[in-house]
Amino acid sequence: MNKTLTIIMILLFANFAQSQNKYNELWKSIEKFEIEGLPKSALEVVEAISEKAEVDNNNAQRIKVLLFKSKFTLILEEDAQLNIINDFKTQISQSEFPTKNILENLLANLYWQYFQQNRWQFYNRTKTSEKVDSKDFRTWDLQTLFDEISLRYQNSLENQLLLQLEDLKTFDELLILQSDSKTFRPTLFDLLAHNALEFYTTDENSITKPAYKFEIDSEQFLSDAKNFSRLDITSKDSTALQLQTLKLYQELIKFHLKDELPYALADVDIKRLLYIKQHATFNYKDTKLLETLKAESEHLKSNEVSALYDFEIANIYLQQGNTYNPSTNETHRWKLKEAIELCNTVINKFPESKGAENCSILKQQILQETLQITAESHLPINTNSRLLIRYKNIEKLAFKVFQLSRSQYEKLNIIYRKEEQLAFIKNLKIEKQWQSNFLNENDYQTHATEVVLPALNNGYFVVFASPETSNEQTFAYATVQVTN
Repeated sequence: MNKTLTIIMILLFANFAQSQNKYNELWKSIEKFEIEGLPKSALEVVEAISEKAEVDNNNAQRIKVLLFKSKFTLILEEDAQLNIINDFKTQISQSEFPTKNILENLLANLYWQYFQQNRWQFYNRTKTSEKVDSKDFRTWDLQTLFDEISLRYQNSLENQLLLQLEDLKTFDELLILQSDSKTFRPTLFDLLAHNALEFYTTDENSITKPAYKFEIDSEQFLSDAKNFSRLDITSKDSTALQLQTLKLYQELIKFHLKDELPYALADVDIKRLLYIKQHATFNYKDTKLLETLKAESEHLKSNEVSALYDFEIANIYLQQGNTYNPSTNETHRWKLKEAIELCNTVINKFPESKGAENCSILKQQILQETLQITAESHLPINTNSRLLIRYKNIEKLAFKVFQLSRSQYEKLNIIYRKEEQLAFIKNLKIEKQWQSNFLNENDYQTHATEVVLPALNNGYFVVFASPETSNEQTFAYATVQVTN
């Protein structure tokens, strides 16, 4: 549970320096007591801040106090987990909008994190018709706990229109501010809804499902944002996590379709499309996803957020290109080249955008050189033999054959760090060296070819190769024994 509170605080709440000025000194003293290992003294100061926050009617400080009380209570009290949950429930019953919504969201998070730390207990429990103990969540079965988490998240999203009017600037003293965070999460509704989606999009699927369970079985779910926002999403399986996920995505998209700037809309829409693609049960979902991504990119082509859609398109090309096999599947051979071309377009058109940043990383991944050498472990004396070379994005290789003693041979075979392997090999005696050119058709795929290994005398050898352009940062080697 200690980890639970830490995770929540990392996600939502600020360090001490972000508190209001008049609370700064008190929070600094708490930090000092915590560093010194004096949780009881720290808790006393927290109580003082609590009184001050009540007088000032400072909701942000009330929430922060509750979190820190919970943190130190875990250290100082037995049954702290149950007491913390009950403290949250008490505060919720005494709070009003929007503090109540935030606390409901945090309470759901507490339940969810507790499950993640103790899932084995819940999976071993039989479902009961009612709660074994209505107050002690530690005794509940899995379905009961999930229902409670969902209920708390739903409670946190009540008064949705008012939440959408709550600018996150109001909560600056509690938030860890990151670059562009408010561009994609501009309101309290966004923050709470995306926290809820962390639960609803979970892959936990061991809950008993009814015969009429909800499934993402229609390609309409992969339609563009505007058409998706108009869908009637209903099911008899009203508690299904996937159903709740789609409905929440729909509410977020409806809200942001009205935005003057499409940043928050594009962010949530892409998350929606990828989630549906992952969980859909209908055929040709990859084709439909690609069609929708292209349509949204074209619709937003004058804005840099189109680059976010283009990156996802390029990523699909990458996945398709990785299925290429010269023997069994040549269909997507040139998809990596298409991905590179699309990434170059994005980088040139919107060089400072997040999409261009993502495309640069994807491009580096596709352009990365790879090399592998396979040789027979034992070769005949003074006889040419063959090496199997698997390579990617390489046009010319420099080969070197190093001779080594048996002890060196055995030592090299137990070295696993690449930089240590390279340093060891470079200290050996060069027996032979040559260069080989390779056909590079610029498809960015891995290819294989055979290279002649010149005849060698009796002994142990390392066959080493690296591209001329890599300064031996990319290399491969194979150890062989030449013997009769």
